[in-house]
Amino acid sequence: MSKIITGSSLILGSIIVIIFNFLLPGNLDAFSKNVVEVNTFTENYGDNHDLVQAYLTVIGLGLVIFLFGIIGIYKNVSNRDNNFKYFFLSTNALGVSLFLVSLAVATAFAGSADMNMKAYAMAQAAGQAASQAAQAGDQALMAQTAEQYNVASINSIIAGSSSAAIYTLFWGVFGIAGYIFYVSLISTGALILRTGNYYLSNLMNQITGYGFGIAGIVFLILNIIWKVNTEWGFRIFAISQIVWVILVIILAINFIRSDKK
Repeated sequence: MSKIITGSSLILGSIIVIIFNFLLPGNLDAFSKNVVEVNTFTENYGDNHDLVQAYLTVIGLGLVIFLFGIIGIYKNVSNRDNNFKYFFLSTNALGVSLFLVSLAVATAFAGSADMNMKAYAMAQAAGQAASQAAQAGDQALMAQTAEQYNVASINSIIAGSSSAAIYTLFWGVFGIAGYIFYVSLISTGALILRTGNYYLSNLMNQITGYGFGIAGIVFLILNIIWKVNTEWGFRIFAISQIVWVILVIILAINFIRSDKK
């Protein structure tokens, strides 16, 4: 695979991922608010479910493009490190695959959150109607509104339970994907240090190799301490994405500019 296609895929894929990830409702507020709290997360995704689902689709496309670039690196390494390059490809492919699964779950959650909020609003409206009927003393209307309130309440409970289950599943898959992502950073750094000077200068080989490796180790430890579904854990993950994109762009540009074929 040509260096231009490989490098361009890495740059384009990573930029698409980070831009549309931060465009997701609430994510830009991650550094000032707790956006992963269940009610806040539900409101952000439920109020904007169509937009969220569109952005998640684009993020998935970006991940596939990035993985295409990773496969390009794997092929361009050739036979210079047959043992380690398989681990590099496996961790990156697994990380991307798990993130794609988490995007699918998040898409389902956006729809579920929308239904949950609508069911809750209907239950609230039915409750107010029943209260007004009781104040008016209209027995027939009281019976009718009470029945409507009971049905709306049951629907709200069902919708809320479904949304909560998908919410839990999302963060479970996303958390595992995050850990694999950090391991893939470590494997990328190690592969660059072992083979990168074929394409990179010694200085850039050290910068990108140790950059990926150290970033992977540091962020892996931090996200083990602060889970990604907590306020500080999500902030740490957001910072790690920025570092990842910077390192990917530096690597890809130097890869493209290399005189080696």
